[in-house]
This record gives sequence, C-alpha cells and structure tokens, in this order.
Amino acid sequence: MTYISKKYSHTIIINHKIYNFLGKKIFKSKSIIIYILIFTIISCSNQEIDSSNISPEPNLDLPAITSDISYSPLSESRSLSAQSFQSNSNNTSNGIWVEARSSIKVPADMASFNIKIKSKKKTVTEARENTAIYMNKVINALQEKIKNPDDIQTSSFNIYPETRWIEKKDEFGTYSESTIIGYSVENSIDVFVKNLDILGPVIDEATIAGEDQIEINSINFSVSNVSSFEKKLRENAAINAKSKAETYVESLGLELGNLVYLTEISSPVSTASYAPRMEMAIASDQYTPSSFSPGDIELSISIQANFEISR
Repeated sequence: MTYISKKYSHTIIINHKIYNFLGKKIFKSKSIIIYILIFTIISCSNQEIDSSNISPEPNLDLPAITSDISYSPLSESRSLSAQSFQSNSNNTSNGIWVEARSSIKVPADMASFNIKIKSKKKTVTEARENTAIYMNKVINALQEKIKNPDDIQTSSFNIYPETRWIEKKDEFGTYSESTIIGYSVENSIDVFVKNLDILGPVIDEATIAGEDQIEINSINFSVSNVSSFEKKLRENAAINAKSKAETYVESLGLELGNLVYLTEISSPVSTASYAPRMEMAIASDQYTPSSFSPGDIELSISIQANFEISR
C-alpha cells in the first residue's frame, strides 16, 4: 500500500472536480482543442505528485523480501558433491600423465583351430546321420595324436532348412514361393594342440578323415604360460613410465614427485594367427604333409600413470 501526503491530497481532489466539471462543458461545446489542453495540464500535475510526493508506508517492522532460494538440504548436498568432485579432479589433473608399454616376444608353443563337418541332405535324419559319421571319423583321427579329451571340445551344433525360391502357378497367376528342399546339419569342434611338432600330422589326419565334408578355420598360435611373463612385463612397464615422466620433468628443470595414480590399460594377450595351407592328393593315396611356421608371439602390456611435480 502507498500513502499520499496530506499536502497534496486536497490538490488531487480539486483536480478531479475540475476534470469532471470542465469535461462536461467541453463535451457539450465540442471544443476539442480546449479539452486536450486541460487534460494535459491535469496529467502533468498528477505525474508530478506520483513521482515526487508518494512515499512508502512508514516503517512497520515488516520482514524484508528477498529473492534468495529457500534452504534445501538436497541443494546443499549437491553443492558439496560438486565441490568435492571439482577438488578431486584438480588433484588428479595436477602433475604429469604418461602412458607406457612393455612387450616381449616369446616362441609360440600351442595352437588352436576349429573343425566343422557339414552335411546337406533331403531329410534331417539323413543330414544328421552323415554329419555324425564324418565327425566320428575326425575325432577318432584326432585322438590318435591328442590324448587329453579336454583338448577336443564341441563348440556348436546346428540344424536348419535349406530353401529355394520356386516358381508356382495358381488361378491368380504365376508367383514365387520359398520352399524347403532339404536340411543341413553342422557340427563344430575346437581343437587345442599343445605340442606344435604334431600340428601338421593332426591337421592332415583330420582332413583325410573328414574328406569333402570338413572345413578347417584359421589356426591361432599362442603361448600357454602367459602368466609366467606377466610380472616381468608389469615391472618393465612401471620402469618405462617413470623414465618417461623423468625425461619430461627434468628437461623443464623440475623434479619428479610421488606416484599419484596408475592403471593398467591392457593385459598380456597373444596376437598372432595363421591360416593352414594344405596340399592333398587323396585319390592317389599320396599327400604333401602340412607344415607351419608359427614364429614368435608378442606379449605386451600398457599402463597409464600420474606423478607429482616438485619445483
């Protein structure tokens, strides 16, 4: 609520009376020029009163109104969390970050590959039977060389229809329709050879047993005892990380501080793989033995480290 001083309250009342009186006269006489002049004088008088002489209500000890958001435990919690996150981010972003890699080449000592037998016949029974016959022949041949049953494992077994689009005709005309013409049965096994000296004979005997029904996928060479090299790889990676950080820091005339953060980006894994190449002459009972040169396997590890910098 606003209050108008008594000094000007009488003036306002008089102005309204003049306005009412003269307004009636003006409208009766239709004197537009006089009406505009009088209305302008009254408006200026009222504006002067409004801008200069209207004062706020006397002090009633009312509480001040502010635009601040009321207190909320949740908002405070979010604020503290954000400050804490920012603080942690600043701590980990200080110093110097480096990535380091350590690697070693080790001769491959084992191989693994996949053998698939696939048969396509008019009926499921015929396809399954034929696949089973040839898979049993392959497994028997493998067991002559591979003595551990765990080194020959079934990986998949699938039966699915073989279809073909056939043109048909009815009272509405000619159309094509997908029709089942037979069935395929696939049986796959994973084979692990832990003595590379017998890898060639194993491949050859399996191929002879499987005849035209066999499919051998790419051979993967690896190292069987990777864990025995992991400690040395990690030690070298840590040394490389510190050496790299020291090089950067010392070149700037500073000193390397304590280690703040370290994480392992990648673990040691075998990376080499080769596809078998075989020359067979089954018809004449003669064949060229398969040979493989697996070479060395590279084992590597990568880390990321953060060090403090001392001035």
